[in-house]
Amino acid sequence: MSPPPAPGFLRHLWLLWGLRLKIGLNRGSGRPSKVLAIATFLASSAPALFFGLLFFGLMRLPPVAESNVWPYFILNLLCFVTAAVWVTWPLLSAGVDDHSELSRYAPFPISPFRLLISSTVASLFEPRALVFYAPLTGAALGYASVYPLRAPWVAVVNYILFALLCAAWSRVALHAVINVLREKRSAEIIGGGLFAFLFAASFIPPVDTSWLTAVGEAGVGALDMSIIINAAIALGRVPPGFFGDSLGQLAYGRLRLALMESFGLGLFVLIGMGVAYVLLLRFHRQAGRAGPAMKESGDRDPFARTPTRFRTLLAREVLDLWRNPRARLLTSVPFILAILLKLLSGRDLFVYLFGQSADVSLMGGLAVYGAVVIASTFSQNTFAYDGQGFAIFLAAPMELADVLRAKNLVQGVAGLGMALLVGLFYRVYFGFGTWVDFLCAMASVAAVVPVLLAAGNFLSLYFPVKFHASLKRRDKLPLTASMLGILAACAGCMPFGWALKLAGKEGPTLQTAAMIALCAGLYAVLYRALLPLALRLLDQRREIILRAVTRE
Repeated sequence: MSPPPAPGFLRHLWLLWGLRLKIGLNRGSGRPSKVLAIATFLASSAPALFFGLLFFGLMRLPPVAESNVWPYFILNLLCFVTAAVWVTWPLLSAGVDDHSELSRYAPFPISPFRLLISSTVASLFEPRALVFYAPLTGAALGYASVYPLRAPWVAVVNYILFALLCAAWSRVALHAVINVLREKRSAEIIGGGLFAFLFAASFIPPVDTSWLTAVGEAGVGALDMSIIINAAIALGRVPPGFFGDSLGQLAYGRLRLALMESFGLGLFVLIGMGVAYVLLLRFHRQAGRAGPAMKESGDRDPFARTPTRFRTLLAREVLDLWRNPRARLLTSVPFILAILLKLLSGRDLFVYLFGQSADVSLMGGLAVYGAVVIASTFSQNTFAYDGQGFAIFLAAPMELADVLRAKNLVQGVAGLGMALLVGLFYRVYFGFGTWVDFLCAMASVAAVVPVLLAAGNFLSLYFPVKFHASLKRRDKLPLTASMLGILAACAGCMPFGWALKLAGKEGPTLQTAAMIALCAGLYAVLYRALLPLALRLLDQRREIILRAVTRE
């Protein structure tokens, strides 16, 4: 009997997208779980409608619509910002290993090229993608409603090419990062790249923001429009800006120039897909290996001087976190953001918006972000990076309660330590910020960490995912768990937001720091109150968790 024919290209895409949908919906059993997953998808995509309508209305405002400069500038700026956020989001959102289909589908009878096309196109319809390009979509529709376009079909084609451009280069960034994470010396590569970036940024002059002072004193009318015109032209000359510029060309009836920009967009899409394909092939060549080889430790035993069982568990968790390539990557992200902020004179913009609260906003924001990406990434599925080790815990003569306590302690201290380093780096690198600002930032982190740990314990119990020891990765977290984790992070950040609102432009005081510290104490009490329940549920669900994280 002859074997069945291989699926065609479109059939392969249909099967892969169907599998992605089932993975997102089958977490749990029965109709309520699927309804909840669908409702979560719709809720997480809902901001797209708000942003789209907001920018649609902005482009129709008389001061904007009657101007020859502002619509063009807004469109090109949105193109640049949308592309930049889309490309860097897998890193900034700590979601690098969420794209686990790269290795999950490696043994499937599908070519890497078809896998690349499938994952690239599918990424356009994820909730975060819908939110990302909603502002640009609304602005483009608003612009077209004010200025009639010649050959609107060209605008539609360029919009599709722009979306593919963002998706393709997002794949490039994602594949580059996961290749780095699989290298034997990933820590050295990431650390060296961070220092090289810091060194190179020191030679680039910061962006001139003196115009902010003029606007603040005399209003927008005092703004030199040549600055906006030059910025709009510059943004329109980079590949993401081709879409915004093509709308302006179509509004003036210049179809030939718009088609040339279509060609440019298509060319850069092909270049991005080519680079992403090469990086994907490299990743697949490594995916069949057992992972990066660990350095030999010789005769040194890290557990030789741990007098108690609990300290042994702590040492094990510290080593697991220290050797985790993803933890190394996430540690570098807040520092990269701080360097970019200084390079782009971001602090000047915050000073203009928040006055004397600018430094506490920036320092606290970076510190909280650093704590969130470290604490939430590992606490929201605390058994994911443990993998087969959970089976050893079940067979060992020990209580699982000690395991969870050790994990919570290490993850919490890691988040606090990360925030401390970010706060000190900000003070030294920027040269601004008072000790009151520093206290407020650290108190804000102390408030968010207990909430993340408490939420992470329950998410780990009810949404455990499989860990693939041979590939050094975990399965994708269900959308419901991701959204619950985001809500927990928002709840933990509320004291910091309230404090900034109360401080206003006058800056924080000791009373502000005391208020945040009080909230941190209340959150710590809440964590301690919920911990016994989490420990009881862990003992009850131990077999369910074991099957989830070790199933084949």
